[in-house]
Amino acid sequence: MPREASRGLNSAINVCRLRGAQMTPLRQGVLKALWSADRPLGAYDLRDLVEKAFDRQIPAPSIYRILDFLCEQGVATRIESLNAYVACGHPERDHACVFLVCEACGDATEIENPKVEKLISEDAKRLGFVVKHQVVEMSGLCAPCQQAS
Repeated sequence: MPREASRGLNSAINVCRLRGAQMTPLRQGVLKALWSADRPLGAYDLRDLVEKAFDRQIPAPSIYRILDFLCEQGVATRIESLNAYVACGHPERDHACVFLVCEACGDATEIENPKVEKLISEDAKRLGFVVKHQVVEMSGLCAPCQQAS
């Protein structure tokens, strides 16, 4: 596992512990698979990776429960348009998730922009809307896919 991924995994595990959330070995295994991936992963892809790592079968509902837990803790995010998951790069702080999703290769890159977060927050407040969960997805083509076409 690359150094950055290892640091991210440890940070996420620490955040969960500080919140009093139990990080079982299986939950850590799913999170490690997300951190090790170079693209968003679906639940069945994750199940295959974790089954290999643990050398045992894991029911799909267990993977979905773990993914729900990881998303609730803010250490993973579901990318709706891909029906896939990614590890959160900064779980220690509450923030909006904004993704650029490539329609060709399925890559998703998270961007941070406090100005965008502020605009969305202000508009929601003005409309009397309480945001509980925010994931913004923009689809298009990443630079490598643009060059390939």
